[in-house]
Amino acid sequence: MSITAVTRFHSTPGQENTLVELLTEGRNRMLSAEGCETFDVLRDEADAQSFMFVQQWSSHDAHDAAFTELILQSGHLEKVLATLDEPIVQNIYEVVS
Repeated sequence: MSITAVTRFHSTPGQENTLVELLTEGRNRMLSAEGCETFDVLRDEADAQSFMFVQQWSSHDAHDAAFTELILQSGHLEKVLATLDEPIVQNIYEVVS
């Protein structure tokens, strides 16, 4: 079943450019994964420190496998976490139509 993952990141002041680079790198890694259909990085117009991932995947399992291999095991997540001043918030949605 297809899913959409929406993930929010909020950078520490002064870390916005570093976070954008890391998010873009993570996006590029995940786009190469089997099951990744779309993956956008968005910046909030009202808060330059706030970013979102909006990802479409063929399945929750495909997303989890790619995240584990390409982000967790590579140490990429730790780099992202070092730029944040708030916890990451992620919601997963099933596509119903």
